[in-house]
Formats: sequence, C-alpha cells, structure tokens
Amino acid sequence: MSSSYESCLVSRLSRFVDLTEHECAFIAELEKDEHPRQKGRPVVSVGDPTDGIMVLKSGWAVVKYDTSDGRSQILRVYLPGEVMGLAEIGSSHANHRIVMQTDGIICPFPRKGLAPMFSDYPRLAALLLAVGSLDQIALRHHAGCLGAMDATDKLKFFLLQLRSRLEVANVGLGNRFQVPFSQVEIGQAVGLTSIYVNKLLRSFVNAGEIEIERPYVRLLARDKWEKDVEFVDAFVDMDTTWFPSALDPGPIGKLDTAEPA
Repeated sequence: MSSSYESCLVSRLSRFVDLTEHECAFIAELEKDEHPRQKGRPVVSVGDPTDGIMVLKSGWAVVKYDTSDGRSQILRVYLPGEVMGLAEIGSSHANHRIVMQTDGIICPFPRKGLAPMFSDYPRLAALLLAVGSLDQIALRHHAGCLGAMDATDKLKFFLLQLRSRLEVANVGLGNRFQVPFSQVEIGQAVGLTSIYVNKLLRSFVNAGEIEIERPYVRLLARDKWEKDVEFVDAFVDMDTTWFPSALDPGPIGKLDTAEPA
C-alpha cells in the first residue's frame, strides 16, 4: 500500500486486508472532492435526494431523529474514515438528517461512480459490504443495550463501543479517546437526561473507573466494564475468507465517473 494514498478510510479498511495500489487509488478517487463542514452544520436533511455516498474524511458526524415536540435522538455516530450513505443507497431520499458533530471534511461521491468498484475492484466492494455488516451488528448491540440495560450499563456500553470503533479507525489511543459530545448529546445517544449523565460520570470518576479531561476520556476499568455489560466487540471478527481476489484493472489513473454520452 502506497503512503501517497494514505487516508482515514484507507487506514480503517487496511485493518482487515492489505489494500493494493489500485484499491487505494479508487479510494483516493472517492475522497478527491473535499467539502469542509463546520460543527453543527447539516450534511443531509430529511427529504434530500440521495445521490450517492459520502466519505467522512475528517471530523465526526451524527444521524439525528427529531420528534414533533422538539426533542432529538442520536441514532448513529460517524467517525473519521467512515462512509456515510451506504444504508440509504437503495432509497431516493434521506429519511434522517446528518449533522457535523465537529469541524471536518466530507467527500461526496456519486452513486453512478460506484459501478466500477463492483466490476474492477470486487474485493474492495466485498470489504465495504462486510464493514457495513459489522456496523449493523454494532448498531443492533447498541439498540439491545438501550432496551435491556440499566442507566449505568447503558453509559458504560456507549463508551466501550465508541472506544472500539475509534480503534478500528486508528484514531484512538488505547483506553484514552476523544468524546466530543456534551452531556445533553450523550443523553440523546443513550436515552438518558443530561442530569443523569452528569451523575453517572461523576460516580465513575469518584470510583476511579474513568478520568475525564474534556474532550478526552480514559477508561481505567475497561476489563471490568466489559464483563459488567457482557460487551461484544463487533469489529474483531470479520470473515474475509469469501472475498474475491483483488483484480488488476490496468494502469492507475483517473477514474471515469462521467455520464455516458
């Protein structure tokens, strides 16, 4: 893998397979059209046409559901190097809004430009499908957590899963990682009030289980927490045995994503 194509997405995917120069070149094409976005700015609004996918080249974003009485729920957190829009690829319009949680860069890529990936880079297509599958498993674990765990375990699970996902993206550092959320937003992600989140965080600190240096958190009792909530890391068990072999589609160059004449 050439360092000239290094990116968060390349780093994330390279955790599972050793990408070829051609696969990295295709990813570079995905990321070539950069659009800076500021914290709090919408990326996608409900009803917007879904023209393709977006690589979150840097920064964090969240998927939000807004109720009629003005409340919001965070349904999903996107991290650097993740691909936004894969879940909506079969829909013509967005059903939820995506908002930047921090400053960052998004790279939109048209749906029509994905076709060469399936014909010329089948292993890369399989890898993205598998990563999307692991994401869905992680979301199911999170949904199960919200429905079955008490408040303490919900917050533990949220922090444990965030740490594991940051490790996959290679933007975490062991048990110390960034949590760029207010206590209100953490509550929106785990179904708790900000007052309760504050109470739980203080109890974790007083018990010597975490350290908080905003926006960073360090887990001091990670092994204990993982046993407490029976934590399952969805990202350590990818089956790559069914992946097709990497193809050599020819000289590396600019990909043609234009409409046919």
